[in-house]
Amino acid sequence: MKYLQLIFLIFFLSSCNDEINKPTSEFKTISIKSGPKNQHIDSARFRTLVEDNIKRYEYKTFENDSTFHQFIEKEIDNDSVLIVAGTNCKLIDSYYFKFKNERIKIYKYSFNIESIADEEEDYFFSDKYGLILSKSIVWLKTSTLYNEELLKPLQDSILSNLFKLKLSNPPSLKKTTE
Repeated sequence: MKYLQLIFLIFFLSSCNDEINKPTSEFKTISIKSGPKNQHIDSARFRTLVEDNIKRYEYKTFENDSTFHQFIEKEIDNDSVLIVAGTNCKLIDSYYFKFKNERIKIYKYSFNIESIADEEEDYFFSDKYGLILSKSIVWLKTSTLYNEELLKPLQDSILSNLFKLKLSNPPSLKKTTE
């Protein structure tokens, strides 16, 4: 009888442990806009997934029969690095913005792959909303807005206060010889 109780207790405790380690996720559909006039370019399925100490933001778009994924990962207790599509983006600055009667901390990260030209972007990110907007460093008038319907006042506030945030390093100009 003792062994039966012990087996039941071990089974019960192990099933509780599995429940703790299960990832949590949330799904939303958002709009993605880009260009000087912020034209609607796509709709994306957005979800957040929390597993252990990592929060993963997944943006999934559909085109014909293809599915495109963009993944952003961030350690929950570490703001110094944002991982975008496998590339580490360095934290440049952070600033508080007032949005919906609360203070939202916005992080500015720099995306730059040394061996590629013209891909440099700043990502404006919050733990609560994920990617809010991205702004090209090379093509200054180009920005991409995520979930504009909900976040438009916050995006406008960020864009009008860019001077308050530290600048990213501009792309280096490479001199070519003929």
